[in-house]
Amino acid sequence: MTRPSPYVRRRWLGREIRRLREEHGVRGDALARAVGFSRQQLSALENGHLGPDIDLVSGICDYLAVGANRRTAIMDAAADGWTRGWWMANPDQMGLRQVTYADLESGASVINEFSMLVPGLLQTPAFSNARLRSDLSQNDKFDPDAAVAARAHRQRLLLAAGGPQRYEAIIDETAVRRDAADPIVAAEQFRHIVTICETHRSVIVRVLPMGASVRNCSSPKSAYSIYRYGDPQDPQGLQAVAVDTLTRDLIFTDADEVDPYISMHSRLRAAALSIDSSMRLLREIAEKLSPMEKESRRDHTPVRLA
Repeated sequence: MTRPSPYVRRRWLGREIRRLREEHGVRGDALARAVGFSRQQLSALENGHLGPDIDLVSGICDYLAVGANRRTAIMDAAADGWTRGWWMANPDQMGLRQVTYADLESGASVINEFSMLVPGLLQTPAFSNARLRSDLSQNDKFDPDAAVAARAHRQRLLLAAGGPQRYEAIIDETAVRRDAADPIVAAEQFRHIVTICETHRSVIVRVLPMGASVRNCSSPKSAYSIYRYGDPQDPQGLQAVAVDTLTRDLIFTDADEVDPYISMHSRLRAAALSIDSSMRLLREIAEKLSPMEKESRRDHTPVRLA
């Protein structure tokens, strides 16, 4: 996970091409004619569609006499835009919305999330299976087993040595109070989160109490994920936000759309429980759902053969 998300790179490339046009005062149709391409192809490039035409990008750089350093950055982004990640092997089977998140996670150095359910990146296979099989909005080719395997793979990448430097999830308390799966499955899920946080210092989970007062802001209207690529300390680094809605995910990469979510996340973090208190709450809820002592007795109960 070293290169930034192909989708985000295409979006950056599209903005950069539009910026070049504006700097030189060239209209889109005039630029397209000058470099020998259709206006539709230029529009596809500027809108970040899959597979930017390398010849078109190179022709624009030549026509507008782009400097060496800027040209290198633009051509690198064009090449990255062609990248086909592991998630493109079976996109319909794993679910197109999950494909989007797998793409955005690729190469992210920091991921911050606010979730009203257990985040997909932290789910156990059993919990994922329960949630995915209850989702009736998937296409006809959707395969729950492939989707569960994809979520497990995303979690392995998150926790791998080359994964994000930091992953922080703020989970609304309703997510851990709601009956989202069988009690034993849910209990194992919450214990799984605690175990991940205890064994991976890069993973931080906080619970936002239902009664929390969030400074200067109402509660978020939907779940979201914030991605930063490259050096986390670079204020000019690539960033993206994915906002979860009922029918599709909204992806923002422009600073004026990303910055409000970054600001909101800092306020949610301030209102959330501390890390220790969050872990304690997850343990307590897991114990209420399925006491460890009962599970231990169940696991060691002798089997009477007929």
